[in-house]
Amino acid sequence: MPHYSTAKFRIFYFLLLLFIFFIPLSQQISIKLLVVTCLFSLFVGDIREGLLIFFRDSWDTIFYLTILTLGLLYSENIASGLKVLETNLCFLAVPIIFSRTRGFVKEQVNMLFYSFAAGLSLACLICLIHAGVTYSNTHDIQTFFFYNLTTILNFQPTYFAYYLIFTIGYAMYQFYYQDAVLNPYFNAAGILFLFLVLMLTGGQTAFVSMLLIFSFFVLKFITEQKNMKQKILTGLIALMIAIMFFTTLLDKGKRELELNDAWDRLILWESAMGANTNLLIGVGTGDSKIVLNKYYLAHNLEEFAKDSYNSHNQFIQLLLSNGLLGVFALVLLIGRPLYLSARSQNMVGILLFFPFLIYGITEVFFYRYQGVVFFAFLHQFLITKLSAEKRTLPK
Repeated sequence: MPHYSTAKFRIFYFLLLLFIFFIPLSQQISIKLLVVTCLFSLFVGDIREGLLIFFRDSWDTIFYLTILTLGLLYSENIASGLKVLETNLCFLAVPIIFSRTRGFVKEQVNMLFYSFAAGLSLACLICLIHAGVTYSNTHDIQTFFFYNLTTILNFQPTYFAYYLIFTIGYAMYQFYYQDAVLNPYFNAAGILFLFLVLMLTGGQTAFVSMLLIFSFFVLKFITEQKNMKQKILTGLIALMIAIMFFTTLLDKGKRELELNDAWDRLILWESAMGANTNLLIGVGTGDSKIVLNKYYLAHNLEEFAKDSYNSHNQFIQLLLSNGLLGVFALVLLIGRPLYLSARSQNMVGILLFFPFLIYGITEVFFYRYQGVVFFAFLHQFLITKLSAEKRTLPK
């Protein structure tokens, strides 16, 4: 592994923090930083040792990419399939980068989180300022909600909401277990700020995910010995739950959702299942859009074909494109971090990955770079964290 005082490692660590910082800010910049960081990481430390760590820690992501690549062999639209594969190459680049971090200790891993949280906080400020300026010109309150709020960053609000859920959940975990380096009141204010932005970008899926996270900390508070930080966090949770239910009661359907009806999603799920011609291997990587649109048109669902809707379910979408093999690969990607967390009796992995199961039922998270790069980061971040907790600071 690299020596932590070398100039190469310091540059690599800076590039890694910078890449993570820009994930919630700019897709274009983060892609470029991902490529630069990945290439530079190959010159840090011993390559053979890094490759061994890469294959050992990333066999599930390699299997997933292999399934996508094999799907090209029977795909009718190779160009579209290659585009899907290109979007998912984060599952290769991010593990290569993190194979150089296995010597990290807890403090260094936490810095990765703080870098992401700082970038996300700046992104939230940019969105709110832009919405405020737009509102001053239009007097349309909808500028503060959903697509309108995140349009300045060209972000899909569903992905942005999951970024917020991850950051809030991990910050609460640090707060509860007294692992945060920030002032507790500043930490609490940051959590509340991000939560309020989540109320503007998140839908019912985000609410369900947050309720599950809140329930964990409330149960811990009830069953364990209490200290001042835990009392502050529990009070903050009570306030956020009240805000969440108050927001739900006031919501009169003003958010401009293109697809906000559970019945519509059920039709999409049924369509994707009906359009699948091979349950084992699917229709081929990149062919799902063409196949689905043909099915929509054949079954008088022109409104869905017009906008080329996907299945809005990550599991069903992979079943359509890559069959049961694709679903199995996805289960490995999600299940492995959950298993490692349970084995080490560390609940943080379960807290951070369980919301993805909720989102996976209602959205296709691997449809865009914004979703793929974040999941790849989260996957490797957790594996690195579990390893780092057993280490001490390098001398």
